[in-house]
Amino acid sequence: MAQSRVSEHPLCPSTTGDAQDPWIIGFIGADGTVASISPPISLTEEMRASLGPRPERMFRLAGPCIASKCANWEGDGCGLIGRMRQEVGHVAAAAGPEGALPCCGIRAACVWWRQDGPDACRVCPYVTYNPSS
Repeated sequence: MAQSRVSEHPLCPSTTGDAQDPWIIGFIGADGTVASISPPISLTEEMRASLGPRPERMFRLAGPCIASKCANWEGDGCGLIGRMRQEVGHVAAAAGPEGALPCCGIRAACVWWRQDGPDACRVCPYVTYNPSS
């Protein structure tokens, strides 16, 4: 992934395989937490074919943030990270020291980082795909 592309447009760190140009930024472990990878891996059509219709159930995917066109957008920002901070923030706080942040291949362009900084990063490993339907 080219650095110039990352900085051109904010990235959503929790998108689906339906997103335009999604990247794999982590693997969802058996314990339900995300192990980040860096640099991100482009989700190719060949990979999509072998993974099935919902790669976001196995991988954390990132893609271009669509802002107010997203169901999670609230006011001026992403509402998902705020909800997740409320839901799992206590787990993230207990998991590590205040200064330690997880590895991240998209931090510079991440909409959550831009919105909430380190607090978003501490919760990020606990955010996985959860279909609402």
